[in-house]
Amino acid sequence: MKDPYEVLGVLKKASLADIKKAYRNLAKKHHPDLNPRSKKESEKKFKEIIHAYELIGTAETKFKFDHGETEEQQVNVRKQYEEFMRNSHLNKQSHGHYSSDFDYGIDPNDFEQMLKRFRPQTTTSDFLHQDELYGLDVEFKEAALGGKKVITLPNGKNLEVIIPAGIVEGQKLKLKGLASTGGNVLVQISIRPMINFKSEGKDIHSELAISFFEAISGAEISVPTIRGSVMLKITPGVSTGSKLRIRQNGIGVIGSRGDHIVTIKVTMPKKIDPLLADAIMAIEKKFSYNPRIAL
Repeated sequence: MKDPYEVLGVLKKASLADIKKAYRNLAKKHHPDLNPRSKKESEKKFKEIIHAYELIGTAETKFKFDHGETEEQQVNVRKQYEEFMRNSHLNKQSHGHYSSDFDYGIDPNDFEQMLKRFRPQTTTSDFLHQDELYGLDVEFKEAALGGKKVITLPNGKNLEVIIPAGIVEGQKLKLKGLASTGGNVLVQISIRPMINFKSEGKDIHSELAISFFEAISGAEISVPTIRGSVMLKITPGVSTGSKLRIRQNGIGVIGSRGDHIVTIKVTMPKKIDPLLADAIMAIEKKFSYNPRIAL
């Protein structure tokens, strides 16, 4: 039997949500109807994917598989049982009683007891109160400001998850006692990136493109932030790489909130109009300077 984790391309510690996602993607990719040129090979792969998901697709089946409760384990146990019976029979003929080498304190005719002897001991109580791990994607803005999301469990139950402001990638939220097993629901956060926005600690960084006219004369420009647009004053003579700080507009709540740091990028037009070029050359003769000489 192939390892179902290997078949689905997930780690053993993967959440049920990740396993389900991998199963759906692979089932769609290898569905025989979508691969008419390699139908036989696709059918074989498709069956492997389905069987793998049957083994680890739910909390109960995953728990059993991880603890050795598989068809292959049953076969191995039965082989050991038969070997045990053969050896016991031989020893009984030789000594008139069962050898102490095979004295397990059980009735050798009871196969169920043999199962308990050779397989890991799992009971209903072992399965109860197990934690369940789920993945949750949130937007960059939601992670920074906080909010609420609803997740749907495999049993159809909806749970409201409160996202605290400033949550970070990979952080887990615990919902106590809400798992189907009576254990905790652990929600692992994955943050979707936002165009032109990056976080460093509690600070948010973005770039602002300005024209060389604005760089020379200065300007007031509307800058997008996670809390809405803010008018930012650009001082005359600003250069590419200059950083301007919008205080208390970063990640977190009031009192411990970071800043929004804007990096200036002086941008030239992609196509230079001849009239503009002539005008600049005329001005350069009067106001030339060498930027490679420290001022």
